[in-house]
Amino acid sequence: MTVDGRPMVLLSEQEYEALVSSRRQLGSQVARLAKVREALLDVVELAESLGTALLDRRNQAVTGEGTADDIGADGAVVLLGETHRRLDRARRAAGMRKSTTDLTPER
Repeated sequence: MTVDGRPMVLLSEQEYEALVSSRRQLGSQVARLAKVREALLDVVELAESLGTALLDRRNQAVTGEGTADDIGADGAVVLLGETHRRLDRARRAAGMRKSTTDLTPER
């Protein structure tokens, strides 16, 4: 239908309500997807940091540089401690349950 030279679409009241409901659902899914994306990027950053720290530690061991205590100095221990927090955040964003293999010590 054309009104004042502009094309218009006519909807029944039920069709309009269904359209509004679909738009609300889409909005909530977009917000959830943004959280999942942010959590995924966080986990990727963590994995890259862990990989770099572990490679650095391996290279130190291969070349005979450093001591066994150096693993704390290069940040690997800090990164490993951060792992469960970030993975838990990613699980929540993805709607998953907490891992049954969580190695975090109980307090």
